[in-house]
Parts: sequence; structure tokens; C-alpha cells
Amino acid sequence: MREWLAACAVVALLGTGAGICQDPLSEANAAYRQGEFQKAAELFQQAAEAETRPTARAEIRVKLAWTLFALKNRSRAEDALAAALGDEPTLELVPDYYSDDFLALFSRVKTRLASPPPASGGGPSPLTRTSPASASNMLRQKLAQAIDPAAIESLLAEARQLEATSPPSAHPELLELRAEILDRLGRTEEALESQGKAAALRAAAQAPPGVSAVPLDTMLEGRRLVADGRPLDAAALMRGVLSAQPACAPALEVLGEAYMAAGRLDDAYNALRTTLLDSEKPDVLLQLGEIDVRRGRLAGAKDSFRRVVEKDPANDRGLAALGLLAARMEDTAVAREMLERALQANGTLFEARVVRAQLALQEKDPSTAILHLRRALQVRPDDPWATAWLGVALLTSGDAAGAEEKLRSTPSEPRSLFALALVEALRRQGKLEEALAVPLDRDDPQSAILLAHCYLDRSDPAKAESLLLPVVEKNAQDGRARYLLGVAYHAQKRWQEASRTFASAASLRSAPPPARDAAAFAQATAEAQALLDAALTPPQPVNPQ
Repeated sequence: MREWLAACAVVALLGTGAGICQDPLSEANAAYRQGEFQKAAELFQQAAEAETRPTARAEIRVKLAWTLFALKNRSRAEDALAAALGDEPTLELVPDYYSDDFLALFSRVKTRLASPPPASGGGPSPLTRTSPASASNMLRQKLAQAIDPAAIESLLAEARQLEATSPPSAHPELLELRAEILDRLGRTEEALESQGKAAALRAAAQAPPGVSAVPLDTMLEGRRLVADGRPLDAAALMRGVLSAQPACAPALEVLGEAYMAAGRLDDAYNALRTTLLDSEKPDVLLQLGEIDVRRGRLAGAKDSFRRVVEKDPANDRGLAALGLLAARMEDTAVAREMLERALQANGTLFEARVVRAQLALQEKDPSTAILHLRRALQVRPDDPWATAWLGVALLTSGDAAGAEEKLRSTPSEPRSLFALALVEALRRQGKLEEALAVPLDRDDPQSAILLAHCYLDRSDPAKAESLLLPVVEKNAQDGRARYLLGVAYHAQKRWQEASRTFASAASLRSAPPPARDAAAFAQATAEAQALLDAALTPPQPVNPQ
């Protein structure tokens, strides 16, 4: 069956739906010990935002800076150290715990904050003598004229100095300036983080009392980046938003979608799980279930899909997901019920149609399968998968010519999955040379059995025997292969071998119904041949005494 359905967490919830909150700082420490630095950085950021004691918050921000330093994100590491020193100006680091490079970075940040570097004329820096808006314009002019990386790096240091001395109302503008500088340096992810933080701060400043301060344009930009194949850039943009608004559920949702697109399933799961703290949105539960399916955690996926249906019994996507998962877990009764309900709510659910048809084929109901597949092809007329399954359904119903038409029209990639059905359709029509020309893996037991059947139909039992003997040797319980081997022996007039082979095939559950009668017929033929051989054998001369 075709595969389907296609780190900002501060809590982990049990799969049963009962929530157990865990300290984000403990989670961050655990993530760091396991080498999951990106996840640790995000959790340290959230732990710092939640901490109300300045000294404790400073210690968390040092851990954040050390983690960012390990990720080679020096810009954010400097920001975290500056924030730590803002919480605790007398902060000192224990040298034994950190590398020399990190200690030197801390020293530079502390020196910069304690005494901003003077201008070339020996007086205060021009940036400190002007308003933040004017200073920002001055830096933009310098950035436009800067050519070499060293000059741009110096502007980044000036921008950080300006942020440290400016009021919060000026930070969105200054963060956007920093994003421009970082972009010029080729540090795209850091630039996007600054851009996201600026958007979140501006939205918070502009939102009326009681109105959610969500930077909607930034959310749309994040989804556009995901759609354009840039999920990690989208994640960086959302991390910036969350650094200013740690509980922004829309940003966590986009972050989860971005991590899903990037294949970082654990990070995606943690980000989306966090949003369930406020409310269980069906869309988020569906995404969590899809992540669990991709991780092979089917029980967790089942629980997520079940909760969608419990919250919204008419949710067609939830019903379809639950039905598809049940089909994958071979719970056909539940699969049939859920898929039927999903299709009643929304008849255009393509995947649900195809899988419902597959269930009908398993239940030996090809007419129902054909009906569902034709409706699926109304939704996606050129889909090769549904077309191929329609060919299988037509073959099962006895329409070998119609099956051949559908299976031949299947493009090369999925055709290999349905090559057996195509060969069987050709064989039933007597097109044996065409059937034998279809490329099959002769080491595959099912392929070998079908090809042997073709050779028997072509009156070439010796080739059929050569294909069937390895199958019977490897799988003594394959009744169909053993029965066809008996047919090959019988066609070569090897009556005794045919009789023994038919008899052993008849004792197996997987043997076709004619096996028992064939055994009796072959035994009678063998006995008749023995009598005939005896009748045709001349008597031996008697030796004279």
C-alpha cells in the first residue's frame, strides 16, 4: 500500500492527552547533554524569558550564549551575553568551564557595555549624541558605502552598541538594521532571526489592548519560505518572533511546519506540541499525527487522529487520517468505517478513495473498488497510482483487456509496482510473448510463479520447472508453486513425480482447489502408464538348463 500522509517545546505531554509540565531549563540541559544544540538553545531562550529573578536569568542566558557559540552563531551569542550582563552587571565566568575564545568574547561584550568606544576625535561617539533614528540612518549610509567585510563587521558592532543604549521603542528599527548588516555578511539565518524579532516587537507595540500581537505578515512570509523550499530560513524567521513572543502560537505552528519540511521531525513535534497548551486545534493534532506516522510511532498518531474526530466528528481530514492509519495497521473494519464517513463528508478525498478501493479488493469486491477508483480519477484524472489500481481492479473483475489498457498507460516508475498485474492481464488474453517480455525480477517468488505459468501456457514446461524449483526449495509451504511444479512434471510425462508433487501440494492451505483432484488424476495416469509399460515389455527368454 502506498505511503500516505505524506525546537520550541517547553513541555512534553503524555500520549493519552493528559499534560505533565516539565521545567524548560531541565529540558534544555538534557538536550544540551544529548548534543541537540539547536533544541537546547531554543529551550534556554524560553527558560530565560520565563525566569523572573535577574541573577538566575543571567545564568540561563550564559548557558544560551555558550550553546549558540557551539552552533557558531556568534552574533546571537553576543546578544545573549549582553542580555546576561544587563540582568547582572557584575557577572563573572568561571574560566575552567569555558573555552578561551568564549571567555574572550565575554570580555569584549563586557568591556563594550561598560565603556562604549570613543569616536576618533576623542569625544563621545556620534551615535551616542544623536537620536536612535538619526543614528540608524547614519549607519545605513555607512552600510551603503561599505565594501569589504571588515568594514561591515565594524558596523555590526556599532549597531549592537546602539541597541544597548537605545530605548525599547527603537529596537524594532535597530533590529531591522542589524538584519540588513547580517544579510550583507551572508549570515542569512541570523538576519532572518533579527527580522522576525523586529516584527514581533513592532506588532506588540502597535497592538491595541486586548488584541493579540501577532505579526501576520511575518507568518505569511514564513509559510512562503516553506513553500519556496527554504524551510530552515522560515524556521530562523520564526525563532526570531519567538525570542520576543515565546508563547506566540501561530509562530510555533509555522516553526513546526518548517521543521517538518526540513525533515527535523523531533523539533517539529516539540514546536507543535507546545501550542496545545492553550487549546487543542484539530489542524495541529493532524500535523502531530502525521509526524508520528513518519517517525513510525503509529500508536501516538492514532491517538492524535482520534482526538481530532472526538473534537470534531465531521472533520473529514481527521476521519480520513484515522481510516488510512487503521488500514495501515490492518484494522480493516475501522478503516472501512472511517473512510466511508470521511468520503460522505468530502467526496474529493483522493487518498481515502484509493485506499477504500484497496480494502474492497482485499474483500474480493472488485465492483466497489472500480467505483471508488473511477471517482478518485475524477479528482486526479492523470494520477498513475489510481490508474494502476484501477487496472488491478479490472483484472480482478475479469476484464483483462481493460486492465491491460490501464496498466500499460502507467508511467515507468509506478509500473514496476504493477508489472505482475500487467503480465497476468496479458497472460489471460493469450499474449504470452508480450507477457514474457515485461521485465520482472525472476528471483522474486511471485514473479517466478507468474512467469512459470506463462511458460506452461506456452507449452514450455522445462523452463517453468527451472523457475519453480528454487521457489519450492526456499518456501516449502507455497502451495501454488508446488502445484504448478506438478503441472510442469505432468506436461513432461513424468507421472510419478507429478503425482507426488500434486499430493504434497494438496496438503498445503495455499494450494489451489484443483490440487487434490490433480493428485488423484496423476496417480491414475502413473498406474496406467506402469500397466502400459508392462504390457509393452517383451518376456525375457528362458535360459536352458
